[in-house]
Amino acid sequence: MNNIEENHVILVDIGNTRIKYSLLCHAEEEPNACEDANSLFSFIDSQKNISHLYIASVRNQELVDEIFTMCNERNITFVEKHTEKEAFGIKNSYDNVQKMGVDRWLAMVCAAEKSKKAFFVMDVGTAITVDFVVDGQHLGGWIVPGFQVMRNALVASTKKVFANDEIPTTFGVGTDTEDCVATGCHAALYGVYLSAIDYISSKQTDFDIILGGGDKKVFAFLKSADNMRLAHLVMQGLARYARSELLKGTPA
Repeated sequence: MNNIEENHVILVDIGNTRIKYSLLCHAEEEPNACEDANSLFSFIDSQKNISHLYIASVRNQELVDEIFTMCNERNITFVEKHTEKEAFGIKNSYDNVQKMGVDRWLAMVCAAEKSKKAFFVMDVGTAITVDFVVDGQHLGGWIVPGFQVMRNALVASTKKVFANDEIPTTFGVGTDTEDCVATGCHAALYGVYLSAIDYISSKQTDFDIILGGGDKKVFAFLKSADNMRLAHLVMQGLARYARSELLKGTPA
């Protein structure tokens, strides 16, 4: 398999809201996004030389099956990644690993490549997930409503509270109801971040923070600390698997 080139491999992340994709050689860059399998394969067909497709999905199986069928029609090797009990030196704390979304597992796989210390990895999207790893052992994590889910639930559950579509990028308070909703949800997310720092600090004083996800801009007000890394978590986790399996042998 050593003759496989990185531009012949495509990585596909089926999240809660969108399909994101990237060539393996571009895994460190902002991924592309599309809405359906036909759009994805418009890109794949334009490349003319895709040999392998690596995929991770937290959505319905029908879309995965559709992509599998379209790969078969093109003789593209289809590889779907699932959460594992142990890989790349990370030991999962879950007894039943299939209960953990593969996005969280791949986020840890990505983060462990970027940090040789203890770390927490925070994926800021439709949901916010936080997972803690010390000495290769996953301690556990949190799943929290994301900014827009939190805001929409608040508006739906109250009669005189309204919101706009703005996501704050600076930390502050509101002076009308719409701003108060936005800044309040923002403060709640910041509280998760600070709680994560508190928790990992109780376990290990020297640690890294790996931050990713489509809504990570809600933390733009933070000055990137020396111990903070930004990442395309699922994409780079998939990339680590693909490089290990196709270019260097089997994963650790």
